[in-house]
Amino acid sequence: MKVAIIETEHFQYGLTQSELFEGEEKFFFVTQVMYDKMHEYNSALCNGKFHVISGLDEEYDKVIRICKEENIEVLLLSPIFKGFVGALKIAENLICKKVITIHNLNFWLNARFRTSKYYKERKLKQKIVANFDYIAVEDFMFNYIRNNDKSLFKKHKFLYIPFTIFHKREGKKFHKENNRLKIVLTGSIHKERRRYEDVIKAIHFFAEKQTNITFSFAGRPLEDYGKWVVSELDKANKIHPGIAEYFPIEGLITPDMFLKEMETSDLVLSTSTTEFKALGTTEYIGKTKPTAAIHDMMSFELPGLLPAHLIVPENLKGSVFNYAGADELKGILQNLLDKPELLKDWKKQAIINSTYFTAAEIRKNLPFFYTQCKRCVMDNANDPNIWFDKEGNCNYCNDDYTYIQSESNVNIKKPESLTRLITKIKEDGATKKYDCVVGVSGGLDSAYLVYKLVKLGVRPIAVHFDNGWNSEAATQNIETLLKKLNVDLYTYVCDWEEFKDLQMSFLKAGVVDIELVTDHAISATVYDAAKKFNTKYIFQGHNQSSEFILPEAWIHWKNDALNIKSIHKKYGSVRLKTLPLLTFFKEYYHLKYRKTNYIYLLDYIDYNKKEAELILKEEFGWKNYGAKHNESIFTRFYQNYILPKKFNIDKRKAHLSSLICSNQITREEALEELKTRCWETDETKQDKAYVLKKLGVSETIFDAWMEETPVSHFDFASYLTRHNQIITALKKLIGKK
Repeated sequence: MKVAIIETEHFQYGLTQSELFEGEEKFFFVTQVMYDKMHEYNSALCNGKFHVISGLDEEYDKVIRICKEENIEVLLLSPIFKGFVGALKIAENLICKKVITIHNLNFWLNARFRTSKYYKERKLKQKIVANFDYIAVEDFMFNYIRNNDKSLFKKHKFLYIPFTIFHKREGKKFHKENNRLKIVLTGSIHKERRRYEDVIKAIHFFAEKQTNITFSFAGRPLEDYGKWVVSELDKANKIHPGIAEYFPIEGLITPDMFLKEMETSDLVLSTSTTEFKALGTTEYIGKTKPTAAIHDMMSFELPGLLPAHLIVPENLKGSVFNYAGADELKGILQNLLDKPELLKDWKKQAIINSTYFTAAEIRKNLPFFYTQCKRCVMDNANDPNIWFDKEGNCNYCNDDYTYIQSESNVNIKKPESLTRLITKIKEDGATKKYDCVVGVSGGLDSAYLVYKLVKLGVRPIAVHFDNGWNSEAATQNIETLLKKLNVDLYTYVCDWEEFKDLQMSFLKAGVVDIELVTDHAISATVYDAAKKFNTKYIFQGHNQSSEFILPEAWIHWKNDALNIKSIHKKYGSVRLKTLPLLTFFKEYYHLKYRKTNYIYLLDYIDYNKKEAELILKEEFGWKNYGAKHNESIFTRFYQNYILPKKFNIDKRKAHLSSLICSNQITREEALEELKTRCWETDETKQDKAYVLKKLGVSETIFDAWMEETPVSHFDFASYLTRHNQIITALKKLIGKK
């Protein structure tokens, strides 16, 4: 792999990125100052070809030329505070995987600058971000966005690349000269970045008690606030000499001065604020500032304390804890003084936790290095949202196991839950022809669902959306099953020319979820059927045991009627007259006014696909159509050919991983099935010929579409972006999260 590293501001980032890509062919584009500092700090990691540039704006053409000549595959741009025009030129002119590291997301994504100069700068930054494939942020920022701002996490591809990487220290240069509990506070004493009022209260408290403790401030005091903090420390030292230490306000602070404080300390104390104000804006929820203290804890294998408004990183739990206010801080420190064994336990855990910040661990979650889950078969081949824990298990199967053990899942599996549900449905439908509607496709899940409903004494009407792509097996499965169960069928047929034009629009657009149009129409059809047949109960075959795992990056939100219309408006030519659409207002009407309920019956039982298939075969002659969702010829071709060829997505991994988690197959069985290259089978070749002929498109044109760069659904109008505020309000009305 050929990697370009652009470093003009922070030499440490350049070295970190160099270490992450150790073993690859590296090309550095750095200023002379960065060149000197990188070689001075760690010459061993400067093991690539260096190109010295005066700046991005001045020599972006040189960067572009060399990267093209060398066929660079990955480009890494460290945080920049100038050179925005050059950065944009580089991003626009290079075709490779591009990563930009950002300190402050507000300055790049959300800031509202008041002057024309900063307005232009903001626009430049937004264009730069749009032309990069990934945004690299620190651990706090990454975890916050992933867990608390999922719309942003879905819109952009975020990576976690730290400022520094942990290296095991062979020995200490400095050693403690006394048995005092030593607390170190790193970082400059700056009012907007760190607040020390609670710490000063604690210091005065321990000074009055003449406690055997020292607070070391390993950062330069800045401005009037820094001088005030120092004056308070001097007051405490007069009461109890040696309780507080600090660097001089003026003069040189050498690396050894900082190293001494860290190597002779017992615990790192962070006082980072929630917000950091600069240039008239507020940092993105203040989640990046604590990382400096966290990396100090990690780098020196020390336990630590964070203010209560900051989240303790998952990999530092057990050695890093929160405190809320001066009183709790005093209590924690007093507890450590009273129980020396507790501090020893924290230190032992800190040593273990630090190993999770090595280059090898961080690489596991970078898409440039292949990683596969050790428990299921999900991997990072094309999924920016996958994450691997310290055991090597992915977030998907971890979430699945959490769901299985959750109280809601345990309760829904209780027999009385199903009994109450069915009794209520029968009572509500007593005076009606049908108790409910049930969506059917001819596939296993929906077929078994109909069978189960009838066995429970429910009178469903089966609803089918016909888009013209049913396989012969699917059609026969539906007819045979419903006839023997004496279940009526309502089929909604969409105009073929209209639906074909819509599918062609999605193929031309190059978006990943071509099946959005079918899935959306199915939802709209069953809602319409529920109203038509005067029932408020809709049953669908979706289930957690075989469908829990499905990366968001592989699909688009299925109720996004605006996205469908936007894509069709640009690429379509046939007016949409018969396609069922489910707008937010229509969904609101069904859920809030009609009180329509979507029910996933298979989640109420221990659903096993093999057992269900055996029952259907024995009683109805049900025909196996192959892999999941292969009852539709187009869906089969989409999953077996379009997704892997154009988007590098093998959907079988998600389907098989769900079955692994529900103990229906083993990981070994899944890996064996994945050995078959589904896009090269004879069936797929036949499907390709059939699909292209039915769509009326030549193989040459279709293959050209397959080679084009994928396009995001968010490049078109969407309820999730431009209309986000309205949708958020409507979701609250509907009662959806």
